[in-house]
Amino acid sequence: GKPPAWLSRSAAEPVLPPHGLGRAADMAEEGGDSLAAINDQIRASGKAAEGGAWLPLESNPEVLGAFARRIGLPEAWTFVDVLGLDSELLGLVQGPVAALILLFPCTERIFAARAAQDAALRAGRGAATEELFFMRQVPNFGNACGTIACLHALTNSRHILQMAGDAPLEAFVRSNLDAAPEARGQALLTAEALKAPSDDAAVDTSAQTPCPHRDGPPLDHHFVAFVRTPEGRLVELDGTKRCPVDHGATTAETFLEDAAAAVRASYVAADPDVHGFALMALAAAG
Repeated sequence: GKPPAWLSRSAAEPVLPPHGLGRAADMAEEGGDSLAAINDQIRASGKAAEGGAWLPLESNPEVLGAFARRIGLPEAWTFVDVLGLDSELLGLVQGPVAALILLFPCTERIFAARAAQDAALRAGRGAATEELFFMRQVPNFGNACGTIACLHALTNSRHILQMAGDAPLEAFVRSNLDAAPEARGQALLTAEALKAPSDDAAVDTSAQTPCPHRDGPPLDHHFVAFVRTPEGRLVELDGTKRCPVDHGATTAETFLEDAAAAVRASYVAADPDVHGFALMALAAAG
C-alpha cells in the first residue's frame, strides 16, 4: 500500500533553508545543537572544502544497501523500508532487525526538542555509558549525513552482523578504535576506502532522485541511527549530538517496536503535523 503521509521517499532534493536555523546556530555556539551550525557553515562557505565533501545518499534502502554491501555488509542482511510506526506496519518488517535509520525534517520545533534533550545530556541525564563507535560529523563532510548514520548503524551492530575481518569497514574501525569522536570524523573525511563506495552508491541507478552536487545547497533533513548494543540498550547515534543517547533497555525481539517508540517520543511528537519523516531497518534478508 501507499506509505503514510508522514513518510518521505527522499532527502536528496535541495530546498530552501528552513525557518529557525539561525537561532539554533546561535545556540550551538553555547554548546547546543551543532546540526544547525554545520548547516549554516556549509551555507556560508558557498561550497564544501576541496576534496572533502561526500555526495548525499538518498533515503532509499537500495542505495544504503549498495553502499553497505560495498564496505562489508554480509548478504544475510539488507535495508528495508519501514512504512509506519504502528504495530501493524512494523509487523511487515521481517525480523530480526539490527538497526534503524531515521530521516527527519529540520523544523524549528524539532530543533527545540533537540535543545531540550541536549540540556538533559549536559546535566548528565540520558547519555549512553557503553563504549560505542561514535563519530562526530565534521563540517567539511558536507551534506552526507546519511553516510554517517549508515556507518553508525553498521559499526555498532558488528556484534550482530558478523562482518568479514577484511571488510573495509572493519579496517576503518580497527584503525580508529582508540580515537576520539572528533578524530574519527576527521579520519572518515579522507577514508577513500569508504568514500568511493559511498559516492558510487549516491549516483547508483537505484536512486529515485538526482544526486545533489557536493557544493549544492544544504538539505533540510537529517539522518540518525538507532542500534541495539551488546549490553542490550537502545541507543541513538547522531554525529551532530554531543554523545550517543540511551533510550532504555531493549531485546532482539522488541528492538524494532522500542526504536519506533523512541522515534515517536523524540521526533514525531515534537512536530506531529509535519511531513518528511522516513524509516529504514537493517534487517535479516528474507
